[in-house]
Amino acid sequence: MNHKIVWRKNRNFLCYSARLHYLCTMLQRDYFIRILQEFMAAVQRFLEKKEEEGKRDVALRDLYRQYIGSYDDLRNLTVEEAIAYAHDVWEADRRMGKLEMLAGLWHAEGVYKADPLRTMLLEKAFQLYDYVDTHSGEYSLTRKERMRQIKEMAQAK
Repeated sequence: MNHKIVWRKNRNFLCYSARLHYLCTMLQRDYFIRILQEFMAAVQRFLEKKEEEGKRDVALRDLYRQYIGSYDDLRNLTVEEAIAYAHDVWEADRRMGKLEMLAGLWHAEGVYKADPLRTMLLEKAFQLYDYVDTHSGEYSLTRKERMRQIKEMAQAK
């Protein structure tokens, strides 16, 4: 009889632990979604500011540092290297979100830089957006719109 009570307590504890784990996972996901929204707003503000290029470069480095990592490590990676970096460094549940952030930063920098750097950054951004679009399992109107904008900029040359 006593053995059954112990088993029942352990079973309830396991159920409680599973619920707690689920709740923690959901809270972490909600927190990361808020970070993504904050990031998108920060990039939008960055694009709307009309500053000289030197100040924009400093602000862009700050966005890298705040949201995804070192500017020096990430800015000059190829798309393939960025994906490999993501698999090596970032947690699986945040990987696609951070790759999309990286694409957003490449896109933002490509908007204000001159050719040929502009073309290179926009191509990398488009390829990374495309990778995230095909591998994330999440549909994003914002991502689709940015991909459309990049195509238009490439065609306008």
